[in-house]
Amino acid sequence: MREELEKYFTTGEFANLCRVKKQTLFHYDEIGLLSPQIKTENGYRYYSYEQFEVFQVIALFKEFGVPLKEIKVLLKDKKPINMITLLKEKSLEIEEKIKSLNHLQAIIQTRLQLAEHA
Repeated sequence: MREELEKYFTTGEFANLCRVKKQTLFHYDEIGLLSPQIKTENGYRYYSYEQFEVFQVIALFKEFGVPLKEIKVLLKDKKPINMITLLKEKSLEIEEKIKSLNHLQAIIQTRLQLAEHA
């Protein structure tokens, strides 16, 4: 068993790899979002390298502002159309934010030029 566990990350190692606190992983396990691949009788938790990809998807959707409950549904459902739809929606939202920020930047530059010439 010990040799088998060498292929896995401890909670601390996996947290470092994912750049989060161990408590985040405990919370994800508690809500059923991302559970360790192996839980030993003495309570140790071990994560596989493949779970890093799942964590990356969770982190991406969190960055988009998708609630953990929705992320959980997406990961459990595994229908590509749902993932595609959400990614397209978020892409459009980001495009709109970029347009808005570019507009604000143009206003700031205009105000700055006016102030410098005054």
